[in-house]
Amino acid sequence: MIRCLLCKKISFVLICQTCQNNFLAPTLTTRYLADDFKVISFYRYGEIAPLLKTKHTHIGQAIYKILADNSLHLFAQNFSFDTPLYAVGIDDHVKHGYAHTAILAKALQSESITPLFRKMRAGNSISYAGKSLQYRLKHKRNFSYHDSRHRDLILVDDIITTGTTILEAKQAVEKAGSTPVFALTLADAREG
Repeated sequence: MIRCLLCKKISFVLICQTCQNNFLAPTLTTRYLADDFKVISFYRYGEIAPLLKTKHTHIGQAIYKILADNSLHLFAQNFSFDTPLYAVGIDDHVKHGYAHTAILAKALQSESITPLFRKMRAGNSISYAGKSLQYRLKHKRNFSYHDSRHRDLILVDDIITTGTTILEAKQAVEKAGSTPVFALTLADAREG
């Protein structure tokens, strides 16, 4: 048994079910990027920032699974589309023992959505945390998307800040002949 990260009560999981119900109920927001590319987010960044910052710690994998189950999984269970959709985590390579965007994509498994893994990778390991839009535009992630089949895709990431990462990933997918339909993120850093 452990203590819940939020309420500090004894729990069997890192965030007890009461706190998940009270604090992790998603509030969907939508943002449109260039070419009216739709990005749906489940939380405002400020609502879950301390949880997102566990990404590079030993508990990050469990926290991201809890976040994914309370947002993306519920979305997928209530979502339908005319044709099959595939979820691709943006840069889903393993860091710190797991790939956080792979956890998010996996949560989307449903009748309408199939997750794909190890399809999109960054050509470099630039971190955008705390960086300006100008820095992000000057230092591209150089994504490559590897899939020989042309599919309709949902791009998946944990946070949208300026939108440059998602747009660069979208371009990589289009270059490979697939169609990005929309993107999903856990959190939108735009607080307004």
